[in-house]
Amino acid sequence: MRTLALLLSLVLLVPSCKKIENDIPILSVSPSSPDIDAVSGEVLSFTIRGRSDGRSLARLIITSKKDNDFTITVKDTALTGSNLSTIWEMRVANATQAYRETLIFRLIDSEGAEMKTTRTLYVTLGSTILTETSGHQFYSRNSAVHGESAFDLQERVPVLYTVDSTRRDVEDLPASPFVTELSRTWRSPAGGRFVRFNEFDYANATDVSLESAFLAGVPSETIGNVAVGDMILVKLGSLPPEQRFYAVMKIMDVIDEPGTADNDRYVFNMKWTLFEN
Repeated sequence: MRTLALLLSLVLLVPSCKKIENDIPILSVSPSSPDIDAVSGEVLSFTIRGRSDGRSLARLIITSKKDNDFTITVKDTALTGSNLSTIWEMRVANATQAYRETLIFRLIDSEGAEMKTTRTLYVTLGSTILTETSGHQFYSRNSAVHGESAFDLQERVPVLYTVDSTRRDVEDLPASPFVTELSRTWRSPAGGRFVRFNEFDYANATDVSLESAFLAGVPSETIGNVAVGDMILVKLGSLPPEQRFYAVMKIMDVIDEPGTADNDRYVFNMKWTLFEN
């Protein structure tokens, strides 16, 4: 009997070789810290890995909630197979005051089981160096050849004077339809405002310096005497209240051919930024 009891004890002590399967998918996100310090305007990179034992993965969902605002879905991806390895990048939104943003990562398998993990971003204000695009132009409203007498600053393309007014952020404004001289005056059918600020530090422009320069000026509905070398700051109209779009237009050339308006035009480079509350 003592021998039988000993054998039974040995059997109970031998570890089982059977694989233990998880009832829910396994999810890991790097950075692994639940709290992350971030600066507005920077790009964050998250490495996401997951697996499901015995079942297929179905979806990866990432939601975002800023302070007490609504929760929004920023990524919803269908999955196949039992393993996941991906990198997800996000740009931290520009802002005028510090805020907290909560990201929830959810990994769901084919049977609806899920695992989730949370990362909380503590966002402080920073400045972002603005990039430049060059060689933009739009024509005189009195040109009989070129109808692109307005410019869409968000899309950075010239547009016809007949397009929806919300796209005509800047438009040539002649004194009358009969003059051949370039008016050198602009308006904004989209509801934008202009500030001439020729001392603006264009070379080192940041999102913060551009907004600050605009707010330091006196915005107007029109701007006249546009000349080579001018720095014209624009705040767009026709945007949702939670968005603010600024651009600085550096005038590179003002072409005014004598006796005709057909090829008269403004040539400029620009930098821009978008703030989202």
